[in-house]
Amino acid sequence: MANAPPFADPDLRQRLIDYLAAVLPELGRKDRRPWAQAYVRGLLLEGERKSIEPMAKRLPDGNVQAMQHFIGKSPWPYEPVRRRLAGVLCAEMGSGLWVVDDTGFPKQGKHSVGVARQYSGTLGKVGNCQIAVSLHHATTLASLPIDWALYLPEAWAADRARCAHAGVPASVDYRPKWRLALEMIDHARQWGLGDQRVVADAGYGTIADFRAGLRERQLPYAVGVESGTGVWTRYPRRRRHPPTVRGRPRTRWDYGGQRPPSVLEVARALPKAAFHTVTWREGSQGQLRSRFAHVRV
Repeated sequence: MANAPPFADPDLRQRLIDYLAAVLPELGRKDRRPWAQAYVRGLLLEGERKSIEPMAKRLPDGNVQAMQHFIGKSPWPYEPVRRRLAGVLCAEMGSGLWVVDDTGFPKQGKHSVGVARQYSGTLGKVGNCQIAVSLHHATTLASLPIDWALYLPEAWAADRARCAHAGVPASVDYRPKWRLALEMIDHARQWGLGDQRVVADAGYGTIADFRAGLRERQLPYAVGVESGTGVWTRYPRRRRHPPTVRGRPRTRWDYGGQRPPSVLEVARALPKAAFHTVTWREGSQGQLRSRFAHVRV
């Protein structure tokens, strides 16, 4: 029937129940599973508002109080859900890439955890928002968020009274976005997910510690860098700095008077024949293409 309600088909409903049984653990008590299933069905139904009350009204078995209790009051750990979800869907999706990214959530006030004036790629500018760092398993056909974490700016982490008032556990301290990303990669590996190539934009790629962390984990990667990033086209002469007793620690290596050229300088020094035009996909205004050269640094 053209106007049949979603999930009226018993086969379709059973497939969803079987899928949720595979990805949802016991959630502490068995009576929570039906409300978990109802909540997921509510998210999948049509309708702009995805808060509890309008979703419950759209569900034939919806119950506002029970669904609110499941989401807001019942204490169940989210990590097992993410682990089982990733284990089931990554196997179905097959090999792909691990994509490190972050997402901004615009906010009007200043009381939400981690909210601050900070750059958001979602907004394309500095704005009042929260930032969440995420790790996705992506193929040519689909993308799955494996893990994600709310970023807590330094100003927040330093204000323990503010954190306590907002419900931030005392054990949570400041961690830069790139460290959160590496921790999520470690989680994925601990969950038994197969290693994938890592891609990230320049917000992560310019951080030397992030790239070093990927190398330590023996993960191949392709990351964006800024045009001013310094690179060595040949191994420089260097010596280790002795450790400092006082003051700010110096960088690990002393390069003397040598200075690494920037990525832009290296690119400009290459002959035209080193560059090749590559088209990677169709965009909204035509094919996306640019010139590329491959150089080991």
